[in-house]
Amino acid sequence: MTAATGAQTGPVAARLTRSAALLIGAIGVLLGLAVGREAWQQARLMAAWWTPLVVATVFGTCLVLVVLAFSASLRTIRSLCGAVSLALLAAIALAPWAIRHPDLQDDPFWLLRTVALGAAAGALVWRPRVAATTAVLSVAGGALINGLVQGGAGWLAFILDFSRNFGIAGLLTWGLITVVRAAATLDDQSRRAEQDAAQVAAADAKSRERARFAAIIHDDVMSTLLDASRGRDSTVLGRQSRKTLRQFDEFRRSEERANFDAFGAIGMLRATVSAINPGIAFRSKRLSGFARLQVPADVGDTIAAALAEAVRNSLRHGGGTGRRVHRDVTVTVGTGALRIEMRDDGAGFDADAVPAHRLGVRRSILARMADLPGGAAFVDSAPGQGTTVTLVWVHPSTDGRAPDAEPAPVRHSIAPQRWDLRGLLGLRGRQGAFVTAVVLATVASMAVSNLRSVPGHQIGILVAYVVIAIAAVVTIAIDTDPFPWPVALVVAAVGPLATALAYHRVEAGSVHQFVWTIYATSVVLCFLAVRGRSGYAVAGIGMTTLVAVVGIGLGARGISLSMTPIVIVASGTLMASIASSNLQALRRIADESAARAAAQATIRAQGEERARQLERLDDRARPMLERIATGDDLTGTERHESRLLEAELRDSLRAPALTTATLAAATRGARGRGVEVLLLDDGGLAEATDGLVSTVVDAAAQQLDKANAGSITVRILPPGRHVLATILVDGPSEMRRIEIDHDGIARTLVEQG
Repeated sequence: MTAATGAQTGPVAARLTRSAALLIGAIGVLLGLAVGREAWQQARLMAAWWTPLVVATVFGTCLVLVVLAFSASLRTIRSLCGAVSLALLAAIALAPWAIRHPDLQDDPFWLLRTVALGAAAGALVWRPRVAATTAVLSVAGGALINGLVQGGAGWLAFILDFSRNFGIAGLLTWGLITVVRAAATLDDQSRRAEQDAAQVAAADAKSRERARFAAIIHDDVMSTLLDASRGRDSTVLGRQSRKTLRQFDEFRRSEERANFDAFGAIGMLRATVSAINPGIAFRSKRLSGFARLQVPADVGDTIAAALAEAVRNSLRHGGGTGRRVHRDVTVTVGTGALRIEMRDDGAGFDADAVPAHRLGVRRSILARMADLPGGAAFVDSAPGQGTTVTLVWVHPSTDGRAPDAEPAPVRHSIAPQRWDLRGLLGLRGRQGAFVTAVVLATVASMAVSNLRSVPGHQIGILVAYVVIAIAAVVTIAIDTDPFPWPVALVVAAVGPLATALAYHRVEAGSVHQFVWTIYATSVVLCFLAVRGRSGYAVAGIGMTTLVAVVGIGLGARGISLSMTPIVIVASGTLMASIASSNLQALRRIADESAARAAAQATIRAQGEERARQLERLDDRARPMLERIATGDDLTGTERHESRLLEAELRDSLRAPALTTATLAAATRGARGRGVEVLLLDDGGLAEATDGLVSTVVDAAAQQLDKANAGSITVRILPPGRHVLATILVDGPSEMRRIEIDHDGIARTLVEQG
């Protein structure tokens, strides 16, 4: 088999592929029930082996698909879809040799009603061109077999059979091909959203970590060194230095200390549960105001530890006797509050009978949460009834009220129009116009068949199909979600109205041709269901069937003729129902995935930046701080070294883009010769190339190396200026102003001797 376009490994593609397979299986089962009676009656026309073999392989495989759609591997699911498609092609290929009595009258051969199923199944297995070829072969083969069973129908009958069935099969195949393509696109966009979120989070984390170390350097390290260079009291300096060194060591041992927002808290708790047992179901609910939640890191650590203990206790002691235990964790976040529930349906226990020396619940859960400001824990359990552990934390800044019960709108990581069924099925823009054209062509084909079968009532039939065509255009074209209910009500009424128009005063022998009208109506109502008005669609097909049974006198045969159109509308209803639940879940998965990526990137970036900053401080400042920490008086050389070191650290804060080894050495040398050096960075080098940065650094170092007195100011200008950097040299006998532009060209603008 050729890999399908939808054969992706992303969560969107995987979930939508399984949902589409479930849809195909359900359609197959419903079709089996709808055509079963006909297949049994028409089996006399075929060899004894053919009908049982086709029914078992096609509809049996569909039943297996329904059962395994969300439990078997994707490879197995696609193989089963391929089996459905190939089974129908094989049935068509074998049919000419199996026909025994080609004398079917009036009714079509039952196999023709199933060709759309095989065509749609192929869309989940093969690439679009192969799937389209499979659809053409299935429909053409079905139309040909239908003609052979009817004793050799003419070319016009074959063309009409092909066109109307290809319209239905083509629309279903097109929809599934579009869905799997969109799934791949959504997965790609989700990955990009994760990468963007991670990059932004990492940049923010590094910025916060730099700011934190800048405060430490300024408030503790530089102040200590500056006081040391001025010869302040060595005892006080020693105490101050030891405190600063302890901070270094605490930072080195510490974990992530930034607050968690709602998404970060959910991601952290999910990771906690997954690390213990990834098979435990994890759900999250976000209530109104959830975006304002901020969970301090130590609070998050405490809650995660209590949750971990609850999960471990359930795994150790919650096993049911001879049955599988279901476990799930639900996290609810709201305005300033967090609630976690860990449930299992296992053995349970009597909380009052737990021995005092057992600390897992009392100390590791109840006491731990009780010691947390705003925290509490509750354990509800009984023998044989499972256990529920509830952890609650309310931010001290709130008034303790429960989170709002009204759900908040979900944040979209990807363009919202991509996250609705209409967008996934390509019912907008040029694709929507193409689908409309195919629907109209299908309706027209059915109208021609109807006119040929009832020649004496052409005006009523034409009016009926015009009404159906208008309803089709309106249903697909209106770009309003949700679909307006008054319009949906009118579209639903088209079926019974068209049936009454087409078959009013039609002879009893021709009334059964009503099947063409209800087929055309079912296609329109299927799209109405896809637009989110399934109730109206079901009511419409029901009223149409009722008109056939009672209004035009078909009786029980009206129900029989309506079965396949009912399946078509049921397919649209199933598609809308499955898609609705899937799209909500996929939105949540995409948002939480981006949040997890951001949280992981934050932790990683902060750790890397912290390690870099500590390594720099260890290399440059720790030796002198350790010397000061002894409490002994410094020598003149050591005080001078402290002054140079304090100036270098100040440079790193004022001009981070200029803190290179080359410029640091030149700056230290100039200051050692008595030159006053000032480095300033206003951000102009942020987007500069490495070569341009080297040009600026080399020009500044050259001026510093030549100076023996006076002052030198090196400044990187803000972004957007026509000059990138300036070097102002103010010496005893000369003053120079050097400007460097964005091309790296240096010009001396002012020179005085």
